[in-house]
Amino acid sequence: MKEQYDSREGYCKMLGHFLTFEYCRTSNKGIPCSKVLDCWFESFDVQHWLGENFSATEQRSIFQAVKPKIVSLAEILEQAQQRLKKEE
Repeated sequence: MKEQYDSREGYCKMLGHFLTFEYCRTSNKGIPCSKVLDCWFESFDVQHWLGENFSATEQRSIFQAVKPKIVSLAEILEQAQQRLKKEE
C-alpha cells in the first residue's frame, strides 16, 4: 500500500525542513522525489517500498537526473517571453 508511511515525518534535504512522507511520495508530479532513498532509508525499508509500489520503468523515471534550477528558471522565462509575444 503506497500510503502506509504517509504520516511519518522526516527532514527534507532539498527544502531544509521537516515534511511528511506523503509530500515526498507525491511531490514529483505524483511520483516520489528523486531524493526519497536519501531521506527515508533510516526510517523504513524505502527500497522495498519502492519495489512493491512502482515498476522498474517507474523507478527509473523517479531517479532520472533533475534539471538544475537555473535551467528550469531559464525555461520558465522563455515560456513567459513567448506568451508575451503572442499577446502583442
